[in-house]
Amino acid sequence: MKIGLLLPSVYMGNRYKHKIFAVRDLFLSLADGLVDKGHDVYVYASPDTKTKAHLVAGEEKLIQHDYISPKFRGLDSITKSKNAQLVTKMEYEIDLCTKAYLHAKENKIEIMHAYHDFMAHYVSKLIPIKTIYTIHDPRPLKEHLEYWRFEHFRNDNYVFISKSQVRDYKELIRSTGVVYHGVDTEKFKFGDGNGGYLAFLGRYIKEKGVVEAIAAAKKTNVPLKMIGDTAYRLLPYYQNKIQPELEKGRVEDESFLDKEDRYLFLKKAKALLFPIRWSEPFGMVLVEAMSCGTPVIAYNRGSVQELIKDGVTGFIVDPDNEDRPGKGSWIIRKQGVEGLVEAIGKLDQIKREDCRKHVEENFTIEKMVSGYEDVYKKVLDNSKIS
Repeated sequence: MKIGLLLPSVYMGNRYKHKIFAVRDLFLSLADGLVDKGHDVYVYASPDTKTKAHLVAGEEKLIQHDYISPKFRGLDSITKSKNAQLVTKMEYEIDLCTKAYLHAKENKIEIMHAYHDFMAHYVSKLIPIKTIYTIHDPRPLKEHLEYWRFEHFRNDNYVFISKSQVRDYKELIRSTGVVYHGVDTEKFKFGDGNGGYLAFLGRYIKEKGVVEAIAAAKKTNVPLKMIGDTAYRLLPYYQNKIQPELEKGRVEDESFLDKEDRYLFLKKAKALLFPIRWSEPFGMVLVEAMSCGTPVIAYNRGSVQELIKDGVTGFIVDPDNEDRPGKGSWIIRKQGVEGLVEAIGKLDQIKREDCRKHVEENFTIEKMVSGYEDVYKKVLDNSKIS
């Protein structure tokens, strides 16, 4: 097949290489995997993108510089700076998305895969090319612009990343298929957890449950090491809720580690804590940890029970008394932070080899690529029938 992969985000560029942007590696793994299977693949992304596919690059100036507009007159300098970043980012996305569809039309691309973009909904109506959209986020609230957008484009082809996400979007948009993310098992290699610490990896925001992870670690006297997006250190949540809890040897923020060091970070961990406070559609760090042999202790929200085998690759904990699928059926009987503490005490029951095997059987890049191949064929076959 002749396939276009579109990710017109400035966060693909080297300027933002230290920002946690989970879709970056997934997108590149998909592109290279499709090339390895013999497809003719065009990637529409930042100029410094490294890929086996043909690269059609976005405008570098719009990545490297945030442009001020005369419309910002009268605003204070901080607001001007924030607005400049937002409007320049939007300009980059519009420019690259338009370039992608014009290029795709000229080069007879069979199908476009918009991996993290909404501009394609509009441009594809002007330049009709079969397009699928991977949805990475939880269902928006009705007062959100994104909700209106899904209503407006409800008949487009949407691919979800978990079955729980499909349920969340029920009656809003239709599912063209479910494709789980795949982890690069060559990068996330098996480790023995000899670091002896608990790990937390994610953005430093309330929804990721970092405060709960800290509380559980302190109750068990097991060291906790954390990696998060350093930009969030400037926000009140980090400064008021996290920073006061930091204590050398007990709770440490290691966000300065390079990307390569993060693989080692997970390999050496005793377990990964994932006490999320929202409906996480997938949770890539779960499969990354299990690929390293590291068990996961997670709250029963979102896709957690699709990814973890309770009692085999980690433990699922009910966060509270709310009636969710599977509630009360887990090995861990306690709830919330006390449930996390109970699970940490049972980690010796988990075999790290089983964690690795679970990923190899269910969450590899190869399986992800095959899943998208099936979706592409389905969409193209339907278009031929119609």
